[in-house]
This record gives sequence, structure tokens and C-alpha cells, in this order.
Amino acid sequence: MTIPAVSAVDDGPFAAPVANPLEGRIGTMVQFGVKHLRLDIGATVDVMNPLDDTASGRLRIGADFFTFTRLRSEGNFKFPVETSDYFFGLNATYALPSSPLHARLRIAHISSHLVDGYADGEGVFTRQAPFVYSREFVELIAGYHIGSIRPYAGFTWLFATQPKRADRVIPQAGVDVRQHIGGPFHLRGGFDWKLVGIDGTYATAQAAQLGVFFDGWNGRGLMLSIYGYNGRSMHGMFFDQNDRYLGLGFQVVW
Repeated sequence: MTIPAVSAVDDGPFAAPVANPLEGRIGTMVQFGVKHLRLDIGATVDVMNPLDDTASGRLRIGADFFTFTRLRSEGNFKFPVETSDYFFGLNATYALPSSPLHARLRIAHISSHLVDGYADGEGVFTRQAPFVYSREFVELIAGYHIGSIRPYAGFTWLFATQPKRADRVIPQAGVDVRQHIGGPFHLRGGFDWKLVGIDGTYATAQAAQLGVFFDGWNGRGLMLSIYGYNGRSMHGMFFDQNDRYLGLGFQVVW
């Protein structure tokens, strides 16, 4: 059996930012100190390739369908589900011809829900009452390859949101590193920064990830990562609260 030395995966014109929490993933992560886990189920899939030539660049159209869920660890392999967020939408990725500049446009919906693991033994939400959390938005991000490093920046515009307290524009910036380190092993890392406003008061949401990807077959395999998060919660039910943790987990890459 021959294992490829370099990943054969085609990430398309714009590879998903490594550390951005709002990306389609398959995997789980244990958050140290807070007795929580995150379970990600879903993916981003390209469905059309309308442009792919050296003169005009590369353009792909795809779809995003995924959830990210927070669970609580109670021991004995019991993990009550506290909240789950649902993300779905369409995306377009484009790379300029003979240029390291590339971009992604997403139009999507996200909603969030409290689940029975957040209720007491009688099924009552004593710590927090559920409410309607729903967002429709446009996100635009542009990146620039510098060798194995890719800085990026962009913004999200919320054109419909509940609750109304959320400010409409969310600036975003970050950097990715993707480096082959020998044989089937690849280093993947990133830092993602957002500025999230609520009632006109802005605070950051910072996410970091560093992992080793094992390319088992044509760019498909497993990645073991450490994670860090600090700032406004990524979970809609807790959008006006802060999260801070380190974590360890794995992702299925395909």
C-alpha cells in the first residue's frame, strides 16, 4: 500500500478557515475545566463547478448543512444535550486566475435551541428560558495565500435577526497555516477573530485550533486538534454570554 506524501484533497477555490467555529465539520471536542463537549455534525459540499480555467479563474457553488451542539459531561458516559445550533445555506467560492487572492460568499440561516439536557428533572428550564434565536445573513471573506500561510478578512451582515439586540455587522479576520510535515502527516492551524455587537456594545470572539491531519486516503483521514475559545458564545441560546475554554478533539476530514 502506498500512502501519498502530499494531501490530494481539493479544497476548492477557498478552503474553509481552520479555526472559524461556523464551518461544516464532523467531529467532537472535550472542553477542559467546564465539563462540556461540542459535537459537530455536517459538511460543506460543492455541487457546481461553472468556471475552471486559467483565463477566468475558478468558481464553485456549494451548500452548507451542519449542526454544532453543546453537551454536558456527567460521567459514566452520560452526556445530556444542552443546546444545539442549526446552520444551512448556499456558498460561492472564487479564486482569481494566476493570483493568490480568493474569496467566499455565503448566504445562510442559523437558529439555536435549548434541549432537554438543560432542563431539570421535571423538564423545566430553571436556569434559562428558551427563546427564538434566528439569523439570516450574508458573509463575505477574502484570503491571500503567502506560501503555507493564508490571512483572511471579511464581515457578516445580518439582514434578519431575532432577538433584535444583535448588531447587524460582524467584522472578522484570521490566519490559517497548512503545512506538510512528512509522509501522510500535515499541520493545520488557525486563529479566527470576530467583533460581535449587542445593543451597541462590542466584544470579541476569538477561536484558535492547532492539529495534525493524517491523510489516510486521497485527502481523507483524521485530524487530532487542540482548541481554544474566548469571548462571545458561538451558541445562539447564550449569544449574550461569554465562553472561555481549552479543548481536545478530533475531526473526520473528507
